[in-house]
Amino acid sequence: MEERILKSNKKNGVKGTALLMSLVCILCLALTGCVGKSAWTVLDAETAEAIDADFRGKVWKLEEGELYVAKCKVKVQEDGSLSSSSPSSNAKLKDSDLIPVIYTEDTKFYVKTISGDGGESQEREGSFEDLELHMTLDMKGEFGNDGFHPSQIRMLSIS
Repeated sequence: MEERILKSNKKNGVKGTALLMSLVCILCLALTGCVGKSAWTVLDAETAEAIDADFRGKVWKLEEGELYVAKCKVKVQEDGSLSSSSPSSNAKLKDSDLIPVIYTEDTKFYVKTISGDGGESQEREGSFEDLELHMTLDMKGEFGNDGFHPSQIRMLSIS
C-alpha cells in the first residue's frame, strides 16, 4: 500500500511538472508574439514590386554606425498610384517602436533623387554618410530576430 502511494505521488509530481513546463512554454510563445514585432513584416508582393523594395522605413535614430527606422505604410491604390505614410518627424516614438537596420560592408547604398516637379529621378551610389534623420528608405532584404538585414538601401531625396 505504501509503495502504491509513493508511485501515485511520483506520477502526480511528474504530471504536475509536465503541466507547469507546458504552461511556461505557452507563456513564452505568447510573449514572443506580443513584443511589438508585428511591425517587423516585409511589404506584400504587389507593393514590393511597385516600389522595388521589401521594406520602407523612415530614419529615426542615426548614431555612430547605428540606424533605426520607423515603419512606413505603403499601399498600391486602385488606380495603380502609391500612397505612403509615416510618423510625423515631430512624433515621440519609443525605442521599442523602432526597427534596427543591421547593415554590413556588403550592403549597397544608393541615393535616389526625385524631382519635385515630376521630372525624371536620378540614382547614384551612396554610403552610410548620406543618411539623414527623417529620410525615407526603400530597402531590399529580410527580417531576422534582431532587425532588418538589408542587401540594398535606397535613400529617397526630393529636390
